[in-house]
Amino acid sequence: MYFLHEAGAGHSNRLENTGRITPRKYSDFFPDALIRRDRGEGEFPLLYRNNFSIMKRNIFVFALILSIITFNYAVVYGDVAYQNADSLAQIRENREIKISGKIDITDIATPATEVPKFLSLSGLPHPFNDSIPEYILDQVTLRNKSLSKDSLCSADLIWVLRPYLQWLQNIDPHFRVEPQPVHFSDVKKADDISVFGFLSLNVNDTLIVDRSIDPLFQQGDRILRINDVPASQYLQYCYDDRHIYPFTLLSNYHYAIITAFDYKIRLARKGNILEINTSGFPWKDVYLKLNRQREFQSRIFKDAKTGYFSIGEFYPNNNLLIRKLRTAVLQARREGCTSFILDLRGNPGGNGHSFDRLLSIFINRSTIPYLKNERLKVSPWTLNDYDFLTSDMLGSVIEVPSQHINKTIYLDQQLYIPGMQYYVLMDKDTSSIAASFCNILQYNGAALLAGEPLRRNALKYGETVEARFGISGLYLCVSTVEYDEYTRAVDGVLMPDIAIPYIAQDYLSGGDAMLDKLLEIIESNPIN
Repeated sequence: MYFLHEAGAGHSNRLENTGRITPRKYSDFFPDALIRRDRGEGEFPLLYRNNFSIMKRNIFVFALILSIITFNYAVVYGDVAYQNADSLAQIRENREIKISGKIDITDIATPATEVPKFLSLSGLPHPFNDSIPEYILDQVTLRNKSLSKDSLCSADLIWVLRPYLQWLQNIDPHFRVEPQPVHFSDVKKADDISVFGFLSLNVNDTLIVDRSIDPLFQQGDRILRINDVPASQYLQYCYDDRHIYPFTLLSNYHYAIITAFDYKIRLARKGNILEINTSGFPWKDVYLKLNRQREFQSRIFKDAKTGYFSIGEFYPNNNLLIRKLRTAVLQARREGCTSFILDLRGNPGGNGHSFDRLLSIFINRSTIPYLKNERLKVSPWTLNDYDFLTSDMLGSVIEVPSQHINKTIYLDQQLYIPGMQYYVLMDKDTSSIAASFCNILQYNGAALLAGEPLRRNALKYGETVEARFGISGLYLCVSTVEYDEYTRAVDGVLMPDIAIPYIAQDYLSGGDAMLDKLLEIIESNPIN
């Protein structure tokens, strides 16, 4: 039940065209399609984990949506394999839902009777092989019945499948399903869809303005309602992410929301209830400006003798990041700082380009261990990516031969900057290659981790591919490789050395409570 397509927001440097492969160990049919492989380049290519958090944010930022207009490949749908674009297009056309507003978009209705067909892992290239627990299946069934609808729009389908989707994410944080409109009525206007201009911090289902490009909203504002819908209701349609972008919050609840002409937002600010009306800003601008507010932010906290640098994400080319980071560390040392904080909260990962050089700043060794071993699900998604795979391996999970694994990272000791106690701020949205970065520093005693634990198995999977989830308005991201990193993680969870939990009350007055707490700890334990 998966459509494979080329869209996605990770960094792609391989785009391959594969033909149909007759399954030998699968009963499924796999599509002819353009397959995107997300893999880093450079000195350390396998230290790349494409993360769906990036996709989730970027998927609407670029014109990726356009790639799903054409379905020119086969797909398994239940027991029927649709072999050509015509049959698939006919099904899609019959299920289209037109949504009118500031800009018209199209959703896909899914018959309620087809919900069970989404509850299968058999056709996925993920190396996880366990069966879905009965209690998850029961929860989905009950949700489906409770709606009492013959057909489900994308928002309905997300809500019905939520227990299943959360279970999948607990296995692998890369495992994501999100809605996508089939097409816009006016592509040129798509970039100008308006959303409100703030990023939300989600703490125990309390939605708080984290940062904003709109002066009408302030850091610490608690969001109560959006267009007369309680904030808690929007969150029922989203993953339990710590940081939520406006387009994700709105489109997951229902596409119709993003076609609204304006937004009425009810909020609590320092004991007062306010109602703010805004027409919003173009979503592409909101995304870019919100991210620029954090990108390469450098500060010095003189009282704590501590430097600070934020890393919003990792890039296809991390050379600029490395230059700016080294400059910030050296400047902090010149000004008498003895501690330095790297802020990776909300960093969704990205690309492992030049990670050997990046790690060299913090670790004074010539080599460090990275991977013990690596496993791979052999499928048409992966068959042509590795020269040691053969078609008779299809369907099996294999150990990757040792010579194809980067088990060791080689460092440049000339880049090391001594004289600092390094700290890394992290939270459960610190993902993928960012999670590996935290893990490597902790494992090698190069930094103390502060904040909250990472998601379970944040280090375990990667090398993602993308797919349409059945004949629906949903989009799927799935890993293909399982990694075994050297780590201090317990039961797949990387724990901080200094635990600083998110507490909603601490953020309602504005400011950054977690950073303030870490600075307080550093100041109370000075380094001579």
